[in-house]
Amino acid sequence: MKKLVILILLVICFLADHILASEPDSSERPSYAPGELLVKHKRSVRAAATQYYRTQWNISALRTFRVTGVQHVKLPRWMTVQAALEIYLDDPDVEYAEPNYYRRASVTPDDTYFNRLWGLHNTGQYVHGTSGTPDADIDAPEAWDITTGSNDIVIAVVDTGVDYSHPDLSDNMWFNTGETPDNEIDDDGNGYVDDVHGWDFIGNDKDPMDLHGHGTHVTGIAAAKGDNAIGITGVCWTAEIMLLRFLDENGIGTVADEISAIDYAIANGAHIISASFGSDTYSQSEYNAISRANSEGILFIAAAGNDSLNNDTSPFYPASYNLPNIISVGATDQDDNLTWFSNYGPTTVDVGAPGVNIYSTSPGMNYQYMHGTSVATPHVAGLAALIWGYNSSLTHMEIKDIILNGVDIKPSLNGKTFTGGRINALNAFADSRPQAPDGLAATPESGSRINLSWTDNSSSESRFEIERKTGPGGTYSRIANIAADETSYSDTGLSEKTTYYYQVRAINSAGNSAYSNEADATTILAGPSNLSAVDSSTSKINLSWADNSFNELGFKIERKIGTGATYSQIADIAADETSYSDTGLNEATTYYYRVHAYDTAEDSDYSNEASATTDSKSSGGGGGSCFIATAGFGSCVDRNYRLRPSVRLLPPD
Repeated sequence: MKKLVILILLVICFLADHILASEPDSSERPSYAPGELLVKHKRSVRAAATQYYRTQWNISALRTFRVTGVQHVKLPRWMTVQAALEIYLDDPDVEYAEPNYYRRASVTPDDTYFNRLWGLHNTGQYVHGTSGTPDADIDAPEAWDITTGSNDIVIAVVDTGVDYSHPDLSDNMWFNTGETPDNEIDDDGNGYVDDVHGWDFIGNDKDPMDLHGHGTHVTGIAAAKGDNAIGITGVCWTAEIMLLRFLDENGIGTVADEISAIDYAIANGAHIISASFGSDTYSQSEYNAISRANSEGILFIAAAGNDSLNNDTSPFYPASYNLPNIISVGATDQDDNLTWFSNYGPTTVDVGAPGVNIYSTSPGMNYQYMHGTSVATPHVAGLAALIWGYNSSLTHMEIKDIILNGVDIKPSLNGKTFTGGRINALNAFADSRPQAPDGLAATPESGSRINLSWTDNSSSESRFEIERKTGPGGTYSRIANIAADETSYSDTGLSEKTTYYYQVRAINSAGNSAYSNEADATTILAGPSNLSAVDSSTSKINLSWADNSFNELGFKIERKIGTGATYSQIADIAADETSYSDTGLNEATTYYYRVHAYDTAEDSDYSNEASATTDSKSSGGGGGSCFIATAGFGSCVDRNYRLRPSVRLLPPD
């Protein structure tokens, strides 16, 4: 028995001193991922060892690398990496165990103005007179450590043309190999003579030179040559740019020229169309052209518009067409907020991307700043090219899913875009699906709120998606996107005494996890709110409140004297009553009140607390001035923007 006691004490000491020890100081730059290890067991015991560590220590295997047999494992939240290493390294059946070390981006381009490209790499630096929030960016350098793109991917820039002689762009111009330059012959028989880099559909000629500046600017964002010691770099360093001019020197073009440009892109091998234009008028011809592009596997990246409007109710075309190949893009600023001018729409605008103070190429070997959803759009087009160049076997719809699933969730975009997030290039290269969350629990808090919590079993999710249905036979629909590593959510605006069902899944660019367990909860009776108390005389205080329930049998009113006293019930008021006069009170005394509703099954939560002080006889009485009530505030901004019926450019300036 004595030996057993000693053994137990030793185990307790080990747990206290090692397993529960803290990780290295979080102020230091971490060298490895917390809560994770890479472990290799001897082949003969791998399965048994995996089960043992899961059962005894709650250590789960996230994945096993088939070639080497190495396991990527996740530790329970209470166990440190160092403590886990001691456990594994003491096991004779373990060949080796090590932390899951970080590898940080080493690919930073040497382009002269790279520090101005906050959308690609934001350190909080001042750009165009404005500082930002570190990491409010698309993590481009981190993604470039994986790939910088491929010249096999073609982005068709349907715009004002491009200055193809610009030194930051000229190396990335698409070249029509079926055409001999300047021989005045349609060598490839596609109906366009000497269309070496694309076509000018306004002048109907071979020279799509930019006479406005817009097309050159968006092109640089998507695919300016990277690491060439000049100017800037695009999101994708090496994608080829097909030049299709349909907007004139004033930034205006027609749908007829636009669909000609789209058809040219389809016929000549474009993978992606970048469309930074639009208006509020629906065009069946435009819709059909983009639908044809979808049939040919072309991704269509479209600007959401710059009118501060909800595209769900005020569509902006072509971004608002219900076509599967469209990604509609809103604009974010240097602090990851939705910009004041950007259109939005929880079902019609897919993602946000940097769209303020964006520095890029302009005609004549120049550079300039622009802002708008126009300049947010080529960030997404460049990202699509980066992903596609890394894995050419992907379909255009798989590319879209990777981009949408890999966003960084941002509060300013939640309820404003379909994904609730801003694009992230690094997240797009997640190589395995996340593990499903479990332990989902739902707890009612009031007549309109249910709190959810769950266990995060993955280290690679980019977000969680929460779904809800009403009643066991209902259909689940998504209600929220939650940032990675979050494990709770409050669902509000619900109906009282109603049962809601929930499920949660983790998502990254590689796909979705399985769903968590299903959890349900029933909201309680809705409590009253906005309770106010107003003194009426030396012995009377009038109460009023808002009735938020349709099911109460009545209200119970409680009162106390002094902040430290105990509440006691003073009245039971009939259903639907919203006022009460408390009489027989002492003069010059402060009374505190609260109210709750009730039915045959339960009491509601209490209202807010309100207080009032009766008058003194010397004051002359009547209409006292002391009361406490809940208060709200709000603001209304009325912006009426006139939308031109023609196709137009998007920068708001």
